[in-house]
Amino acid sequence: KVNLTYYIDPTDSTIPNIVRGIISGLVNGYNDMITLSPSLVTMEEKTILGEDFDYIDFFVPGMIGFTIMTSMVYGSIERNTKLRKDGILRKMLTMPVTRYEWIFSKMLFMLFLSFISTFVILVVGILVWGLNFQFNILFFLIVICTSFMFSGLGMIIGRFVKDQETADMAGGAITFPMMFLAGTFFPLDQMPEFLQATAQVLPLYYVNEGFRNAMIYGNLEKTLFFTGATDRKSTR
Repeated sequence: KVNLTYYIDPTDSTIPNIVRGIISGLVNGYNDMITLSPSLVTMEEKTILGEDFDYIDFFVPGMIGFTIMTSMVYGSIERNTKLRKDGILRKMLTMPVTRYEWIFSKMLFMLFLSFISTFVILVVGILVWGLNFQFNILFFLIVICTSFMFSGLGMIIGRFVKDQETADMAGGAITFPMMFLAGTFFPLDQMPEFLQATAQVLPLYYVNEGFRNAMIYGNLEKTLFFTGATDRKSTR
């Protein structure tokens, strides 16, 4: 049995307590090692604060959703209007291709453009801002569903646009309100309550939140909720 003696300065109220805790921990650990005492009770420390995210973590998923929306809507409206004006759609009726096959091929092409734009945004986010994100199946599913949804919306609107000059106006009427009201550039908590209620009826809002929860926050339940796979009660 060995006794250790350490000397303290009683006029200092801080350092002796720190040194006493360090020495006590070392002595107790050394005694346990010599006697081969098992560690029956252990401690784990966790913080009550949430994970720290930067603005770029909020901004990049919103830009992905916004870029897919604008490229799909504008691309579908302008291409369909131009093809109709040039008479190409009328000539395609004589070809052995059904309308459903032509529409599906157009949507696949727009999906390819969506993946290209998403890849470019992610590469810039990684190289310039050091973005950290998660690759999972839900992220790819949201890209696919978003591309199909907005390209289909553009085709529906393009059905009623006769002139190529009005195609940009029709696309802007759809994309411009969602660009600012769907939480692309800033959180909805900073907006008045009536604008928050308006945002929740816009499809881009659910796209942006789905991207954020899938690739940044890693929250599977909220991702499924914003994609419509689960209801609100199941996420509580």
